[in-house]
Amino acid sequence: MEYQYIYGERITKEIKKGKEIHKEMEEETNVPIVLQSKTYDDYMYKVLYTSVVALETLLKNKKSREIMLYGMLNGFPFVGKMDMLEIKDGETLVWEDKTKANDNLPSEPQLLTHKIQVMLYKRMLDEIKGGRYTLEMFRKLFRTQALKISMEFARQLDALKIDMALQTVDSVAVRYFELMNQLPKIGEDLHIKYINQFTGKEIKLYRFKYDAKEIENTLDFVLKYWKGEREAMPVPESEKWKCNYCVFFGKECKQWWPQAKL
Repeated sequence: MEYQYIYGERITKEIKKGKEIHKEMEEETNVPIVLQSKTYDDYMYKVLYTSVVALETLLKNKKSREIMLYGMLNGFPFVGKMDMLEIKDGETLVWEDKTKANDNLPSEPQLLTHKIQVMLYKRMLDEIKGGRYTLEMFRKLFRTQALKISMEFARQLDALKIDMALQTVDSVAVRYFELMNQLPKIGEDLHIKYINQFTGKEIKLYRFKYDAKEIENTLDFVLKYWKGEREAMPVPESEKWKCNYCVFFGKECKQWWPQAKL
């Protein structure tokens, strides 16, 4: 993460392939939103409106994908995109899809990282539904009441016959929070599905319970870096195999070079 900030993000072929698969899966459940944003304000509108449509789909069809999620945890703003939400037996269930280049099961460190990600989604959803993260907090952080879409973007909205009352960034923000609060209770059961990125075959589905204590301890540790209370840490020696999949390995970072290849 620190190297991404220093040297810039680099997209590997594995990441690119994973994004393509997620896009295909999104189109199976969601109505495609064709909007070309020209400014940051346009972009914020598109992101929020796409999530609004996805939430409406969820409430109607009981399943939807690629929904943006916002929150404030331990004083820090968080943003994520949920792979899928499903309404079943009166609860909203959180699903995460992970693609792999082979059929091998994930290692314990990989699974732990992914479990933390899904538990964060559950925590952030609970914060919205419990009134601990509100529209006003979102407005203050993203200044949605001051954002103005471009004239060209407005013409696109007219062409899609989007209601005039929903053609400002703030209006879709309001609608986003309205729909979030209409969701049934967020279930304690969380799901991670591993998929082969070449065959589309399901490798393994993991179901597990939300652990509030574990997520709080993890947040406390991780946020110490962002507070400036500790330095960025390399992976431990037992996990140096991860270096072989890192775009910075052997170049900007030589922490486990050449040992990681052994």
